[in-house]
Amino acid sequence: MTETTEEHWAPQSESFNFIPFAADRAYREANRALLKRAFAYLPARFFHVDVATGTGLVPQEVSALCEEEGKCATVVGIDPDRFAIESARRHTRPGPSCSIEFVQGMAQDLARLLAGRIPREGVDYTSIHDALHEIRGDEDKRGVVAAMARILKPGAILTYNSAFTTVAMDEAPMDWGRLKAKAFAILGRKRDRQMPAFKVYTPEQYRQMITDAGLAVIYEARRVVMLSRAALEAIARYPAFVEGAFSDMVGTQQVSLEEKSRTILAAIDSLGIVAIPRVWHEIIAQRPAS
Repeated sequence: MTETTEEHWAPQSESFNFIPFAADRAYREANRALLKRAFAYLPARFFHVDVATGTGLVPQEVSALCEEEGKCATVVGIDPDRFAIESARRHTRPGPSCSIEFVQGMAQDLARLLAGRIPREGVDYTSIHDALHEIRGDEDKRGVVAAMARILKPGAILTYNSAFTTVAMDEAPMDWGRLKAKAFAILGRKRDRQMPAFKVYTPEQYRQMITDAGLAVIYEARRVVMLSRAALEAIARYPAFVEGAFSDMVGTQQVSLEEKSRTILAAIDSLGIVAIPRVWHEIIAQRPAS
């Protein structure tokens, strides 16, 4: 199922949000593994800014890792979605060695949002997990990465990952294609071939954005994550995924988010899907020491 991520999606709500997918074990483990690797580069006490924090998965896992590894953290999570931020505040419990604050706002406004909140000398760690692809346009993507790099101390790190690159479906392209085709067929709709193609970035392009921001890539990998049927049903409740899946359908604006979501669920059921693999691209980059 091809998804595009260059539009303004519907906001999250009680009915349609990222919470169920964020609870998926395989998804959490993929993010936790990257965070755990990042911990090797962090001091005993560190300041962390998580951009596009969503419903709080990264701060939650950082708090747990602090307990396991005996580190202390101050974490600021930033996200533009009101529902996501409120959910993160409700469901994220800071540990005894980890303080967490959530701030609503756009990543493009990072400097303003963080004014007075972060140390003058900069932070030890910035992260943007499963979100850079949702930021509109090349210029804004680059601007966000550059803003994250600017607040890093010398020697500090950035982590990024994304399951929406040109290699995301490489492990099972036919399975994702059949899922999308079945969903369109259930609705009796066809692909709108007059729509201009949306840009899906390569891993190399994301790497270049990071290095262009003045950071050195010190780790890069592709991680295959097996998404279970339950995980697929969960992501079918996330507005950005749902709208992206149908963005090139004829008359897509005439079909409600609710109906699109139900259609993906029906397609999963009709095809008898048990699981489909997805490829995450991930990077740790470091600001050179002065």
